[in-house]
Amino acid sequence: MVLCGCSSLTESSEVGAGTSSKGSSADGPEVPDSILDLERVCTDGLGFSGMPAYDRTKKTVHPAILMNNPGDDWSQFEPPAGDFPKGWFLGYSDKPAAAQLVVCLERTKATATGKVCDMETEDGKPLKISTYNTSYQLKVVEARTGKALHEYNGEAKSDECPVYVYTSAGEDKNKYYNEVRPKDYRKRVQPFIAP
Repeated sequence: MVLCGCSSLTESSEVGAGTSSKGSSADGPEVPDSILDLERVCTDGLGFSGMPAYDRTKKTVHPAILMNNPGDDWSQFEPPAGDFPKGWFLGYSDKPAAAQLVVCLERTKATATGKVCDMETEDGKPLKISTYNTSYQLKVVEARTGKALHEYNGEAKSDECPVYVYTSAGEDKNKYYNEVRPKDYRKRVQPFIAP
């Protein structure tokens, strides 16, 4: 069964000359105006000077925000309860300026598996879905400085058909991409988030 979940981002913010992100004065420390501003931490290594400092020697949980790019745009991803210990990742309702780390998960490549799955739409119509194996890059980045602390390139492969597929507006509903699962990177982020 294919389920369609549509989402769209209608708000955009521009920071022009002489202005700064929300919560800071023109001369003060910069903080992200919205969660989408954290894209620059993942793509350009540019941090926000108003974010909390990261000190790995402190044996406490260092809260992170998980940013995901499945091939088109960056967005926040809140892992389901139970995938990570409580407090590791900030949720959708938390303030992005509280994060010490940004975990960036980006699909870098997709390769057709050759497998076609017979499925059906939510209204019962037949649908054929082609599956794709993916390559991804995982980075753990200091939110304040934009400094990458860890980088890893991996693959997500499977020869099984999905039980169900969620698609967003604009996505091809006839393609299914095998994505990295939280259990595949939990141990990679743990030394930074919860040393």
